[in-house]
Order: sequence, then C-alpha cells, then structure tokens
Amino acid sequence: MNTDKTIKALKVLVVLSNLRVSNGVASYIMNYFRKIDFHSIKMDFALYQDIETPYYDEIRKQGGKIFILPSVKSIRKHISCCNKILQQEHYDIIHDNTLLLSYFMMYCAKKNGIPIRILHSHNSRLGETKYKEIRNKWLLPLLLNTANAYFACSDLAAQALFGKRPYVFVPNVISVKKFSFNESVRERVRNQFHCGNKFIIGTVGRLAAQKNPFYAIDTIIKVYEHNSNIQYWWIGSGPLMDRVRTYIKEKGATSYIRLFGSRNDIADLYQAMDLFFLPSLFEGLPVTGVEAQAMGLPCLLSDTITKEVVYTDLVTFFSINTPAEIVSTHFMNIRHELSGEQRKKYYRLSLNSIFSDTKAGEYLLKKYYECLYQLKIN
Repeated sequence: MNTDKTIKALKVLVVLSNLRVSNGVASYIMNYFRKIDFHSIKMDFALYQDIETPYYDEIRKQGGKIFILPSVKSIRKHISCCNKILQQEHYDIIHDNTLLLSYFMMYCAKKNGIPIRILHSHNSRLGETKYKEIRNKWLLPLLLNTANAYFACSDLAAQALFGKRPYVFVPNVISVKKFSFNESVRERVRNQFHCGNKFIIGTVGRLAAQKNPFYAIDTIIKVYEHNSNIQYWWIGSGPLMDRVRTYIKEKGATSYIRLFGSRNDIADLYQAMDLFFLPSLFEGLPVTGVEAQAMGLPCLLSDTITKEVVYTDLVTFFSINTPAEIVSTHFMNIRHELSGEQRKKYYRLSLNSIFSDTKAGEYLLKKYYECLYQLKIN
C-alpha cells in the first residue's frame, strides 16, 4: 500500500442510517475504518440520525467529518444539504450502506459527477415488513439507476438488491483480538451480573422485527420449562424495546430474561455467555454470528441466515417455521459449556478466516481502486 504523503488520498463519503454501537452495519464500517491507511483514504460520514456514540470521537480523531442530514420529509432542505456537502468536499467515492432512504443523496452524487457511486447490500430482504418490502421493490430501480458499483456481504444479500448484476464481495470483518476468550473477564462479568452457575443464552442485535424478538422470547420460555437454571440476555436497543419489555412482563419471565439495551462492552458480555441464539427472519451476513464463533460460543441460528457465516463447527441451524416449543429442544441437544481452552482455539480459527480484520484496510482500498480502474477502461 502506498503511504507517500505527497500522493492525494482517496476521498470517500460513507452513508449510514446512524453510528449506534448496536447497529451491525455501523460495526462493519468501523471495523474497516480502524484498519485503513489514513494517508491513502480520507473517510467522512453522512448520517440520517444523530445518535450518541463513541464512534464520533474515533472518527474525528482521524480527521473524518460527520454530517447529519436533514430528514427526507423536508425534501428541499435535504437535497440542498446533500448538494452542499458533495460540492464542497469533492469526493472520489460515495459508499452507500442504507436502502431507499439514501435515494436523494445518491441522485445528488450522480448529478454532481461523483466518479464511483457504490450501493452496498447488507440484507437478504428489501424490508422488515411485507409492506416495506413491496414498496422498496417498486422503488429499487430508481436507486439502482444512481449507482455504478455494487458491494455485498453475501450472495443472498447481493441477489436481493442487485439481482444478477456483478458485485464485489466485501466480507463483514470483526476486530478479532477483541473476541479472544478470557476466563478472568468471564468471571468478572458473571459476578457483576450475579449469574452464579446459570447457563447464559445471549442474542446481540437490534430490537426490531427483522431479529424476531417475540419468537425468541417464546422459545426461551419453553427452554426455561425444561431447565430453570438459565438466563437469557438480549443486547441491543431498537423500535420494539417497549413492546418487548411489556411482553416479557406479561409472560412472567422478568426473572430470567434481561434486556441490556445498547452497550459499549459487547465483547465482554459475549465472554459471560454459554450459547448464542439468533432467530432472525432475514440477514445478509450477521457480524454477531461471526463474533460469537470467534468467542467459542455454540450458535443456534435460523436457517434464513446465509450459510456463508459458518467458519467453525459451532453452528447449528433451525427453521423459523418450527414452533418455539420444538425449537427449544435444540438447546438441549447442541454442544454446551465448552472449556476455556476449547473456546480459545476458535479465536485462532477466526484470526485466519476471511472475517479477520487483519488486512481489511488494504482489501477495501484495493476494491475502491478496482472500481476506479474499471470506470476508466469503460
């Protein structure tokens, strides 16, 4: 990689919904951001929501700018802001990680002559509800017309957004060193939350329809009927937080189901867990599934999740069409309570996998330059 300060750095604008710590797409972007050579890339961010996050300081420390866009409900104000940013900053690349929300920004990028306009697909469906999926399917051609490059984290995610268009595979990398099992951290966290010898089942993700939280709770209630020595932790916040909290109370499950909300210590919480559970209705390639395997956690994942997430022998899939009572029996059958030494070996596997962030910065820079080269020869 060229680190000569006299060479002009690529200017990239990354478009995201927000930089919330529990936002999987935000985590993906930050894992690459931390590994880029800032002599070669200058990376700024355009966000649709201003949500408090430690990522702001991290980005600004490296010279990155953060723009909060006006709501798309005020279309003129929104478009004016998009044009102003693009005309002042003169980006080489715009890297869009949202869906239809970003249409006006991408339209402005095309109108202002931004050379490379990337759409990045992170999910295998176009919306969390049937209505949103139908709406987005009708509007998708407009968005696709604004782009000239396509990135995706998996084949399923690419097919959902781009159809048969050629795309660039960009894996969801993790900061592997953060996910090495540590017995002392596990003991500290379990003492902090008074776990005793409880078997801890955990989910990390937004409390949103996509993640299927009510099904998850129903399943855990059935698991509890088989084994009362469990706790269930959900780490992450989202639009269903209040409804899920109420549902847990109505089911009389507050003694063993805990909502942690958005946290900055997710890696430590993984240490305390014994099993990872992700019953999503759809995913592109969940970063959390990659992280859980690195931490040596047996994983029970819905079969709607792409098999590309698997890089260890820790993963068991189940059908989300199966009643919660039957799925609960899987918890009794899959591998449980690995020793500390057994869990540590999975860190070494993750270090050598495609999901390691070790060379992520070089990989992303290479893909950006390939897009620019392809544009020139065409």
